[in-house]
Amino acid sequence: MSLKNLFVHTANYSIGNLLVTFSGFISFPILTRLFSVDQYGLLGLISSTLLILTGIAKLGTQHSIIRFFGEVKTGKRELSIQQFYTTVFLGMAGMGAAVTLLWGGLSQLIPPTWLNDGRLRSLFLLTSVLVFVRVIDSSLVNFLRAEQRTVLFNIYSVAKKYIGLAVIIVTLFFISRDLSGFYSATIVTEIVAVLILGTIILRGRGVSRDNFSPPFYREMLLFGIPMIGYEIAGIVLSVGDRYVIQAMIGGEALGIYSAAYNLCEYVSGIVIVAVGQAIMPIYMRLWAEQGEAETRKFLDQSLHYYLMVGIPILAGLSAVGPELLSTMASEKYRDGAEIIPYVMSGMLLDGTLAFFGASLFIHKQTKTIMLLVVASAVLNLVLNIILIPYYGIKGSAIATLISYCFLVLLADLASVRRLYIPIPWKSILTFGPISLIMYFAVIQISTGGQFTTLIAKIVVGAAIYIVFTPLIDERTRAIFIRGLAKAKRLYG
Repeated sequence: MSLKNLFVHTANYSIGNLLVTFSGFISFPILTRLFSVDQYGLLGLISSTLLILTGIAKLGTQHSIIRFFGEVKTGKRELSIQQFYTTVFLGMAGMGAAVTLLWGGLSQLIPPTWLNDGRLRSLFLLTSVLVFVRVIDSSLVNFLRAEQRTVLFNIYSVAKKYIGLAVIIVTLFFISRDLSGFYSATIVTEIVAVLILGTIILRGRGVSRDNFSPPFYREMLLFGIPMIGYEIAGIVLSVGDRYVIQAMIGGEALGIYSAAYNLCEYVSGIVIVAVGQAIMPIYMRLWAEQGEAETRKFLDQSLHYYLMVGIPILAGLSAVGPELLSTMASEKYRDGAEIIPYVMSGMLLDGTLAFFGASLFIHKQTKTIMLLVVASAVLNLVLNIILIPYYGIKGSAIATLISYCFLVLLADLASVRRLYIPIPWKSILTFGPISLIMYFAVIQISTGGQFTTLIAKIVVGAAIYIVFTPLIDERTRAIFIRGLAKAKRLYG
C-alpha cells in the first residue's frame, strides 16, 4: 500500500512539476532571447544568492514540519495542532523578516569591486524582500506536504507559476525590459500568492501569539539548526559554482552554463524532484506505524523504480541536449550542451539521497547530514577552482558530478549501522545498458533540420526504452502485464 501511495503522490507531484516545468520551457526561450548572455548570468547569480539567504532565514525549521507533524497529529505529543501551526509559522516569519532587513542593509555595504557589476547592488536591495516572502511560502507549502494535500499543492504551485509568468512577460514587453522589471513583477506575484495560500491554510488554525510554544520552538531549532548547514551546503553544492565561474571566466560563460544547468533542472523536476517531495512523508509515517522491515522494503522497491525512470532521462537528455538547448535557448547557448551529461548525472545522484539518507532523517541525525553535505560542498568549490582553468564550464560540471558521487557514498556508509539501503547494482546493471543502447541509437539520428531531428530522437529513444525494459526487468514486466489486464477489463 505504501508503494502505491508513493506512486500516487509522486504522480500528483509529477503532474504539478510537469506543468511548472512546462512554464519553464515557455519562459526559458523568452528570457534567453530578451536578455544578453551576461544578463542571464546575473539572473542566475541573484537567484543563487536568494536561495542561500532563504536557506539561512528558514533555520532548517521547514524540515521540522515534516518530521513532527505526524507525532502532533496522532497525539503522541502534548502539543495541540493550533500550537504546532502557530509556532512554526510565527517562528519562520520572524526569522525571515530579520534576515531580509539584515541583507537589505549589508548588500549596500559590499565594495563595488567585489560585485564586478554596477547593477548588482540595486538588484540585491530590490530582491531582498523575496527572502521574507519565500520563507513564508516554505512554511505554507511544507504544511501541505506534511498533510499530503498534493492536489492543493499542485494547484498552488502551478497557478503561482503561470500567473507569475504572465505578469513577468507583460512587464518585460510593455513596462521595463530589464532585470529590475523582471524582479519587480516576481515580487508582486509572489506576495499575492503567499497571501492567498496563507488565508486558505491558516484559517481556523488558531494562529496567535497565545498559541506560540517556546519549548516546541526550541525543539524545532535543535532539530533544524544543524539542517541550516545541510541546506546551505546543499545550495552551495548546487549553485556555488556560479560564483566561481563569474570570478574566474566571466559573465558570458556563466550565462551559457546557467542556461544548460537550468534546462537540466527543468527536466529533473518532472520525476527526480517529485520523488523527493513524495517519499519522505511516506517513509516517516511507515516507520512510525509498521517499523523497520516494511520501511526497508518500501525504500528498496522505490529506489528500483526511481532508477528505472531516472537513468533513461539522463541518457535521453544527453542525447538530445545540443538540439534541445539550441531550440529552446538559441544557438548562442549551444556550447552549454557539453555539460548536460555531467550535471544531469549529478542531479540523478542527488535524488537518491532521499533513499540512502532515509535512516539519517528518521533517526534525527541532522548533524551527520550537515557534515556530509558541507564536505561535499567544499569539495565542489575546490574542484571548481582546480578544474575551471583547464576545462572551463565543463570542469565545473565535472566537479558537480564528483561532489554528488562523494555525497551519496558518504550517506550510504553513514547509514550502515541503522536503516542501511545497499546500492542497487542489479537495477543499475539492468537499466544502464538499456539506456546506453537507446543513447547510441539516438545520437545517430539526423533528419537535416534541428527541430525535426529533436522530435525524431525523442520518439525513437522512448520507443526503444519502452520495448526493451519490460523484456529485461521482471518488476517492470509485472507492472506492464497488470496494466494490460486492467485495460482489458475496462475496455474489453
